[in-house]
Amino acid sequence: GPEVRVTTRGVMAAARAAAGSDDRSLLPMQLQSSDSESSDVEAAATAAASRASGRNNVIVVSVLVTCCLALATVAAAALAWGPSPAPRRPQLRHLNEFDNALKGKGRAASHPGAYVTNSPETKLFQWGEPARSVQEAFDDTFPNGTGWQSVRFAEGGDTTWTPEAIVRWVDDELVHGADPFAAQGTGIVPVPFSAPGYAQCQLAPGQFVAYSRRQLCYIVAKSLMGCPTVGYNNGLLRFMDQKVDGTSIFVPSQEGEVPRLAGFGRAWWQQLTTCAADPGLASGGQGSLVLIAVSGPEEPSVNDVRNEAKKSFLSSAGLRVCRYDDGSDGSVPEGIEAVPEEGCRQPTAAGPGRDFMTGGLVGQAVVDITAGWLGGYINTNAAGIGGGQDERLMTYMPEVLTLAFFLSQAPGQWPQVRAPAWVLGARRLALGLDGTCRWDSRIELDSDLELTSDIVTVKLNDVEYDVSAASPFLGFYSKSQDWGGNPGLNRRNKDPGQRSVDPEVWYSFDQQVQAYYRAVSLSNYADELQPVLRELVKSLGTGPWGAGLWFGDSQIAFLASWIAHAAAKSTWDGTTLLPKGESLPLDYYIYSAFTENPSNQCFVHGSSKCQACLDRCAEKPLPESAFWLPEDYYMKPSSTFPCVVSQPDDCGTHGFEDVVEAYKHKRASDLWNDLVEALGKSNPDTSRSVFDILLDG
Repeated sequence: GPEVRVTTRGVMAAARAAAGSDDRSLLPMQLQSSDSESSDVEAAATAAASRASGRNNVIVVSVLVTCCLALATVAAAALAWGPSPAPRRPQLRHLNEFDNALKGKGRAASHPGAYVTNSPETKLFQWGEPARSVQEAFDDTFPNGTGWQSVRFAEGGDTTWTPEAIVRWVDDELVHGADPFAAQGTGIVPVPFSAPGYAQCQLAPGQFVAYSRRQLCYIVAKSLMGCPTVGYNNGLLRFMDQKVDGTSIFVPSQEGEVPRLAGFGRAWWQQLTTCAADPGLASGGQGSLVLIAVSGPEEPSVNDVRNEAKKSFLSSAGLRVCRYDDGSDGSVPEGIEAVPEEGCRQPTAAGPGRDFMTGGLVGQAVVDITAGWLGGYINTNAAGIGGGQDERLMTYMPEVLTLAFFLSQAPGQWPQVRAPAWVLGARRLALGLDGTCRWDSRIELDSDLELTSDIVTVKLNDVEYDVSAASPFLGFYSKSQDWGGNPGLNRRNKDPGQRSVDPEVWYSFDQQVQAYYRAVSLSNYADELQPVLRELVKSLGTGPWGAGLWFGDSQIAFLASWIAHAAAKSTWDGTTLLPKGESLPLDYYIYSAFTENPSNQCFVHGSSKCQACLDRCAEKPLPESAFWLPEDYYMKPSSTFPCVVSQPDDCGTHGFEDVVEAYKHKRASDLWNDLVEALGKSNPDTSRSVFDILLDG
């Protein structure tokens, strides 16, 4: 299929020719790339023409030449202005900025949002013909309007978004209105192309890409209409139309359903509705930026992390705790800082309270306990709500879902962006979600959704952009993914494999610390992105990372998180010595019934608090819709009872607060070394808890 490659060397040659100069230093910073491909404009156009034929020949060449001439004109004009300052990383590609400069605007004071990436290459793909109209796509998801929720947003003007209103907006103003990708060409979509040989997704380690909110909604609308990206087999369209098969590991009741016709289809239409209501998209506006970034390019070794832990005090991790319906009144132990009330409120009989999954604390990032790829195992396994935390978040944050699948054409079952990955600017669109997922089948659009008050301006390579600060998202996995073990033991934290400290074992404690550090350390992301992350992310909210559906030990998972967070913290504030973690505190949420591995997290408490937590889960078990467990992980035969069935000695003497009190003034490496030594001596004896072994010897 036709594609256009936009590279910078050809553009630079044309720009120098137009300006009558061969001095690279006189070009604007976006054209001073040292890693561009070796073709010039004329050769690129000729090659494109020779590859294409018939109608496609005209499209490919005209788009390429138009882009190159426009960029050359801007570069020539730049010579008259004088040299631009050198960038931190010159490989940033931002085509819309050139378009604005052409119009005499120079650098806008604040860009509302546009395609931008640090990938060394962008390819432009044509949209294919639609398989259905906008109206038909809507009717497929909401037959006769069934299931549609008309809504009027507090920050979205006076329109009530009925079925007729949303179809009209999508059809007239989005699909057939001004092309949001007009700066790149007509009828195309730009896609970053990763390093050669990296086939999992379009973002190689260390790369990022951003689209405007209008551009992202345009991609969703075209995909719901069945429009392919010709020459690029994107995972989004494949996922939308792929039936849940008969071997679904999550929700057998959804067998045969198609995502765009079921729960995920409703989520995508909710995304389109928020775009229609967003004042930033009025009159053809692009709206704010939504960005996804992958960790890399180099993965820190365990030794690298150990060295950082030697320099880091655990007190600098800024640990804050929320006890969320864990069998207590919510009070945190003395000496432990509580998560602020805006981010920690107890649920009621009517619905969720406030936790890191519902949001509410400004700048608190939600940690998604994902697989090796964003979105988890929903492809072929779920058409809507189901599975674990990762899969459920995709329904409530469909912009994350859209990016995760659109940016991969990997063959096979998992065409998704690889983790660890940040998503910035995405919003939680609906009500009903918390860490328990007890009410998550609600999926009710939030009429109080922030559409303007959540916008902040950030600077990316000296260009300002509008971005929603409401819901930063970080997806990463623990190294215990698919490690196995004995179900009857590991749900009680009694499996020797959970306590491995052997550096040669791929899921050992060292590997868990390294996995957390790799995801959270700011230095593992592109240099130009780091100030943006600092601006938007104010704390990190997490539950039982490492002890969800990978069935790790919840005490070990807490310790790995605390150690790694302290070690990573210095990359956010430049020092390891801040006493209370002034930047990026770790907000740790404790549940009696988290949606993954319900009640296992109770074991981070000691004695009576642990038992009260276990009892709470048993007294108020989650409904079947709120969780998923493999069949052999249920602890009552022929039962749907989700909670841990404990033995008398399962709750240890010490709780997490005892460990914090003992180590809060010590270095992260001290706790790491002490734990490895203690478990190395005691394993495979798991009769006592990890905390008891650590503190009592």
